Amino acid sequence: MNVAFWCSSEPGQIWTWRYTPFLGVWAVAGALIGAYVLAHRRAGRVLDPAMFRRWCFGVLALFAVSEWPLGQLGVGYFATIGILRYVVYTFVAAPLLLSGLPGWLLDRWFPLDSTRGRALSALTSWPAALIIFNVVLFGTHVPITVDTLKVWQLGSFFVDVLHLGAALIWWFPAIRRERARGAIQEPIRAFYLFASSVLMFVPAAFLTFSPLPLYGLYELAPPLWLGFDPISDQQAAGIMMNVVGGFVLWGIIAALFIRWAKENEHADTVAKRERDARTLARMAAMAPASADAPASGDAAGGPVAAAGGAAPGDPDDPASA
Repeated sequence: MNVAFWCSSEPGQIWTWRYTPFLGVWAVAGALIGAYVLAHRRAGRVLDPAMFRRWCFGVLALFAVSEWPLGQLGVGYFATIGILRYVVYTFVAAPLLLSGLPGWLLDRWFPLDSTRGRALSALTSWPAALIIFNVVLFGTHVPITVDTLKVWQLGSFFVDVLHLGAALIWWFPAIRRERARGAIQEPIRAFYLFASSVLMFVPAAFLTFSPLPLYGLYELAPPLWLGFDPISDQQAAGIMMNVVGGFVLWGIIAALFIRWAKENEHADTVAKRERDARTLARMAAMAPASADAPASGDAAGGPVAAAGGAAPGDPDDPASA
């Protein structure tokens, strides 16, 4: 089967371990990092080291599974590595890229009151994002899509763009903090991510339990290792999506939940300290008044006693009489 691997300088070649640089992958990775730095310089902003590291790690994750050898093996030889690429695109690269994107840069690219901003808000509202993600998940893993698009370079590139784009849309309301852009909080976020993890098991089950090869692309690919036939490869791909993808997703869910719990605990601690400070301030304001009350009472009571009470030995005093 003559398969045209995207970004390969020798389409349709039989696999060899000779390094073949995918120049398109290098160009995209360089453009992503360069555009990030250039946007900061044009805006006169200083790079945040933590956010820049997350952005670079996201680009590195994309690069690792798109460059040789994983990119070529996943596109035309092994369904297992193809699913591994999907897992990295969706559950590693996309959240890293989003968490490394500063809010001011997002406002610069997608102003809230612009057409682009309204379109982004519509796409990333959590019901729409959940639907888009799962439509792309199911649609790009049915046999007709794989066997039609992945056998040529542009089609394979289009599938990768769909995977990354749907992942960015899906993660947006769960990762971003901007309430104005539809950010969701617990417990809706837990339901949102849990629903996606459950739906992901459906295509994984088809891959794992199908008695026949589903994809002609991988079935007819030149064999590379003895004993790893198309059925075994397909079953391993289903396990990869189900187990590895599930573990990565649940790890992210746990990390987000722990962060949410720590933020709530910190907010409760700050609120308690503020309440205690206000209580101490009120007590301090009341303390002088309570301390002066007995003294003023004695001062007032002395003259009254002197004026109203008779002195000893006074002829008007009944006791002296």
